[in-house]
Amino acid sequence: MQLVGIHAAALNLCCVCVDSAEAGECRGQLFHYYTNEALPFQNQDELIMMMDALCDELGYPEAAEQLRSFGRSARAKAPEKEVTRLMSKDDLAAQKGMMATFVVHVMHRQNATWQGTVVWAEKNQKASFRSALELVKLMDSAVRGTLPGSDALHPPDDKDENDSSVQE
Repeated sequence: MQLVGIHAAALNLCCVCVDSAEAGECRGQLFHYYTNEALPFQNQDELIMMMDALCDELGYPEAAEQLRSFGRSARAKAPEKEVTRLMSKDDLAAQKGMMATFVVHVMHRQNATWQGTVVWAEKNQKASFRSALELVKLMDSAVRGTLPGSDALHPPDDKDENDSSVQE
């Protein structure tokens, strides 16, 4: 895979490799520049928490708000030492999921959520997301589209010709 249409030099670039999906939960591995090992995730919640922890560790992008919690806040502060890259851009781009592969660049952390871009590697389709939830929904729609017998990417055209609310 080539990192086309995405800022490959971004500090927090992640490769999300989805290996299985069952009951709406995606399982797979997360790769980023700062580890040589795959970081397994069992569901989208774990994935989001791991990516957020990476952003906190790097201090990039800096969170615009301090998140609230019911207990004492344990949010990481900007790193005091430089983080060392352990994986090359080519090694990151070589990772593949069994079902789907996504390259994610979180550009901003504003309004207590994320904004950025995601590339579905197998289809070379790029989309912007305005929240972590929207990112999860984009990846989920792609994964559902890879399941046997799925028409998630090409829903049937059930437009009623007599529907006056449809603009032509």
